[in-house]
Amino acid sequence: MQSIQTDPDRRRRRPFRTSLALVAALAVAVSGLTFGTMLTTTESASAATASDFDPGNIISDANFYNGSAMSAAAVQSFLGSVAPNCKKASGGPACLKDFSQKMSAISAVSGRCSAIAGGTKSAATMIAQVGAACGISQKVLLVLLQKEQGIVTTSSPTSYMYLHATGFACPDTAPCDPAYYGFGQQVYAAALQFKRYQASPTSWAYQAGRNNSILLNPNAACGRKTVYIQNQATAGLYIYTPYTPNTAAMSNLYGTGDSCSAYGNRNFWRMYTDWFGSATGNGSPTGNVDAVTATSPSSITVTGWAVDPDTTNALRVAFYVDGAGAKTVTANKTRSDLAGSLGSGNTAHGFATELTGLSLGAHSVCTYAINQGKGANTLLGCYTRTITSAAPKGVLDSVTGGVGTITASGWVLDPDSAKPAPWKILVDGVSKATGTADRTRTDVAKVYSGVGSTLGFSKTIGGITPGTRAVTLYTMDKPGTKYVKVASKSVFVDAPTTGKTGKTGALRGSYDSVTGGVGTATVRGWAIDPDVWDPVKYKIHVDGVSTNSGSADATRTDVEAQHPTWGSDVGLTLRLTGLQAGKHTVRVYFQELPSGKYVSFGTKTVTVTAASTTDPSAPGGTTGKTGKTGAVTGAYESVTGGVHKATVRGWAIDPDVWDPVAYKIHVDGVAIDPGVANAKRTDVEAVHPSWGSDVGLSLELTGLSTGTHTVRVYFQDLPSGTYKSFGTKSVTVTDPPTTGKTGSTGSVKGAFESVTGGKGTIVARGWAVDPDVWDPVKYKIHLDGVAITPGTVNSARTDVQKVYPDWGSDVGLYRKLTGLKAGKHTVRIYYQDLPSGTYKSFGTKTVTVQ
Repeated sequence: MQSIQTDPDRRRRRPFRTSLALVAALAVAVSGLTFGTMLTTTESASAATASDFDPGNIISDANFYNGSAMSAAAVQSFLGSVAPNCKKASGGPACLKDFSQKMSAISAVSGRCSAIAGGTKSAATMIAQVGAACGISQKVLLVLLQKEQGIVTTSSPTSYMYLHATGFACPDTAPCDPAYYGFGQQVYAAALQFKRYQASPTSWAYQAGRNNSILLNPNAACGRKTVYIQNQATAGLYIYTPYTPNTAAMSNLYGTGDSCSAYGNRNFWRMYTDWFGSATGNGSPTGNVDAVTATSPSSITVTGWAVDPDTTNALRVAFYVDGAGAKTVTANKTRSDLAGSLGSGNTAHGFATELTGLSLGAHSVCTYAINQGKGANTLLGCYTRTITSAAPKGVLDSVTGGVGTITASGWVLDPDSAKPAPWKILVDGVSKATGTADRTRTDVAKVYSGVGSTLGFSKTIGGITPGTRAVTLYTMDKPGTKYVKVASKSVFVDAPTTGKTGKTGALRGSYDSVTGGVGTATVRGWAIDPDVWDPVKYKIHVDGVSTNSGSADATRTDVEAQHPTWGSDVGLTLRLTGLQAGKHTVRVYFQELPSGKYVSFGTKTVTVTAASTTDPSAPGGTTGKTGKTGAVTGAYESVTGGVHKATVRGWAIDPDVWDPVAYKIHVDGVAIDPGVANAKRTDVEAVHPSWGSDVGLSLELTGLSTGTHTVRVYFQDLPSGTYKSFGTKSVTVTDPPTTGKTGSTGSVKGAFESVTGGKGTIVARGWAVDPDVWDPVKYKIHLDGVAITPGTVNSARTDVQKVYPDWGSDVGLYRKLTGLKAGKHTVRIYYQDLPSGTYKSFGTKTVTVQ
């Protein structure tokens, strides 16, 4: 019978060249033998029962591919047990237990069988060595020899049996190939062929992990049977002997069936079961733990695979930490490396999970595959891993001295925690400020994974004595409460100057305006007090009655530009509500310290309108722009295209609510993520002051393909909830730019801007973008003509982003070199130009180190 496969390296074979019925009769003859003790078996042998036969799982991979199942001594003992009365006939060959053959050395076949030394060897030694070299169970080879020629139990072996021992290269339709004659050659060729099947499982007609239509008999008229092959070992048996037993063959397990019966794979299963116990094992899962790794200061990651011989379904895998159940997962990740053993369609049996919340120290991690069907749960392995604490890190990016102030900014993190880290700053050894990281630093997050991105901080500290001050940054080493020093810098602090009034420490500020709305008035101004760094407190009187108080801490960057020492949180922006229509007086007071006295900054008159006489779109108004009370008002103003993106702008207010209006966007007729129109639009606020400035739509759509797209904007009208279209616009999206400044397509662009020296340090700054890639540009630095550690240009540069928006802000070079000798040094910067990979010089600068 012919092997069914498409591999050009194939060999064809048939089992016994006599009739199928004769094979069955031989099986009957040997079934009554009593065997001696079976060495190295793991399960007691017992008579096979037809109801236990599964045509899709004839033998497990674990049993089939176990190259260490039996030693040569165990095989020899087995041969003596099953044929104790065999004696060499006159003129005939020796019994298998006494047979030996001179074998030439066999070279290794990559990925299949290792090398086997030559020499004169017994049959038992050949079986043991071939099994070990090729990873095929010696039990399988013994059953194969018996199934094919009956040579294991016969008392009268023939030369034919030895020449065709495993039936290899003996097709049903042609003579056997003499190149493979001989016992040793047959055993090795069969084992190698099974490894070929395993190494290229999708190259053959019968494959594991799918339904297969298998012949019942060499006579095609007998028909076929659909079999779902569960593993590679079973697939290999069907490729080698391409028939499955019919009902008649299984009804007479130790005898013959009918004219359409075939017995090869039935007999293989039955003989293996009779000799060695269950061919499919006890039904318990198998698998492997590939890796157990401490991946963070509080977690361990476990990877591996698990499979159950009773099913192709994904198993549950349980994990125990220090003896206590910690987690269960489903082993359903694709593992292409399992295709050789489980079949190309049966590889979704991998698992990978992270066990979190673990304390520092050693932990025992045990992994169990949870059984399905018969059998029991399997312990895949127990491993001990130690979780250690990593030192916290932090950097003072900048420390700037002002008039009696120090402004420090930087970042802190603790690798042991994903939460924002606490920090404190000491000035000349005295604690002056504490806080928790509250600013996003994606540049740092790219370097230190698993710590989140909220890593930055910025703090202005007041009341600092003029002169050179030492600034030291500490962060907490978690778990615990210990603070660790992570950075320090020196800074010069200026002495305070004289205020505008001519008196040191005089309160400064302005009551800028008060504007009326529908039942409202909005007050604006600012204040700073040279005697304190905290925001100035205010009080408001309306018509001579105190109504509101608070702190002037709204953002005023225009004031910061004039008074940088106090930062931008010096503004007063307050909306007074519930006012009656008509004129009102509004007076603003700011508090001056240290006296605590509130100083008047003037009185202004404002007209508050009723709903029917002012902003027609205000809540409670009568008519919206559409002519319908409360209709949503807004505009879809523009959509502009960029490199694989488009930016949508507009605004909306709803007279029925104060909240920002919800929007939806359709691109080419397909809805994308909705949102809320809350971008700042002071121009709209000037026309509709009652809703403030957070009424704008400004949305960047990314990942768009090159070409023309349609973009439609909808704003929601409440209380109905209906989304109303505000129009459709077309936009053209482009590919990345192709020409750099040099006139060469894609040439890297950038600058080596500065290099500054400090005490034993140098800081180099610049930027670079490469039109051919979106990734940050790589750089090299030569210090005094000698290359030092290279890196990637990925510091934040929002100024460069404004000129080259498509590359984002992570295009800056910031490199600090430490431990340098005092004196002059030269620094040269190179940026890499892709796709050539060439590093181009962007100049050399000289710097003096203190």
